[in-house]
Amino acid sequence: MTFTVSDFHTLVEMAYKHPEWRAELRQLVLTEEILSLPQVVRELAEAQKELAEAQRELAAAQVRTEQRVEELAEAQKRSEDRLSRVEAAVEK
Repeated sequence: MTFTVSDFHTLVEMAYKHPEWRAELRQLVLTEEILSLPQVVRELAEAQKELAEAQRELAAAQVRTEQRVEELAEAQKRSEDRLSRVEAAVEK
């Protein structure tokens, strides 16, 4: 028995009329790799969200680090100024 174009169209029509048959038809027609793609995409989306959150946290930490480095540079400058004054006083 050959499967004709008409048979195909009948199968498609039956799939529309009986949505409960579609899952079984998918299992027969598609490979396991293709059937697992929705779950893979969900996992990738979740991983991407986690990476985005980690990136936001790192960016905030970077801002704090830059602020701290600026504070330390200012403290270093004040220390150098004080040392210069002490050296000048010692020289006198």
